[in-house]
Amino acid sequence: MITCGFGAILILLIITKPTPVNVVLVDEKLESEAEISAVFDAVSQLKIMWEDIQSSIPDPEVKQDQGGDSLEEIDSSVMLAKQKLMDLQSDNQGLELVKQSLEKATIQVTTPVKKRSLEVGGIPVDSEYVIFIVDTSGSMNLIWEQVIDVMDKILEIHPTVRGFQVMNDNGIHLFSGTKRRWLPDTSVSRRNVKRTLRNWREFSNSSPVEGLQTALSLYARKSDKISIYILGDDFTGSSYDSVIDTLDSMNFSSKTKSAIVRVHSIGFISEYGSERYATLMRAVTERNRGAFLGLPIE
Repeated sequence: MITCGFGAILILLIITKPTPVNVVLVDEKLESEAEISAVFDAVSQLKIMWEDIQSSIPDPEVKQDQGGDSLEEIDSSVMLAKQKLMDLQSDNQGLELVKQSLEKATIQVTTPVKKRSLEVGGIPVDSEYVIFIVDTSGSMNLIWEQVIDVMDKILEIHPTVRGFQVMNDNGIHLFSGTKRRWLPDTSVSRRNVKRTLRNWREFSNSSPVEGLQTALSLYARKSDKISIYILGDDFTGSSYDSVIDTLDSMNFSSKTKSAIVRVHSIGFISEYGSERYATLMRAVTERNRGAFLGLPIE
């Protein structure tokens, strides 16, 4: 009776319901580990019972007659339990391998690939030449160090800059001797530009029309990738149309049906500026494959 009782317990442990397909991987592993533990306990109990039955029958012949059926039944149960144990261990190892594979795949997917992007902060930076058209009015001079810092950062975010040029919104070059030529993007050139900019004081009417006309007429080449960055905080022109018409007439390719040179704009938001600058530059950058970025005064 005791043997039959333990046999019934073992059968209940062995017979399990099939696991649904959509069960979470971690739950399957926990269930398998619990089943393995239960089978280990059952095998241990069966071994103890087997030893007790063998020790209680001293005569081998009597043992065969009286305890043979029980021993054979227990032996068969032990073999089944061992097989179940091996199957569960195999399943558990398989689940562990699947989990490791999923974790590895997750790491591979979520690990960022270090690659230089051709767009930074929404601004395309695929150009090889950069032209700065800077408002040099009095309100801009109050934040001049920040303006210089922004210009330096713009050069840094471009993957490849073969040359650049600096002029104010009236088309006056920072270095008059470099007119029609590009400044090389080197550490020496940058230092010279910064040093000269700190003492640069030129008249400005806070309207980039003249600067755009100069930049496009002297430097625009269909074969070159050029970006113009207009830096300012105010627009004092009488009409937006003068700026837009200048770009439409000088910066449009009939072949590609788009702007030849990218035109971006950085707007410095302060109490000295006006909303007219942002309104104009949003329209200008949208029509000329560029982007407008408003920056608060530091």
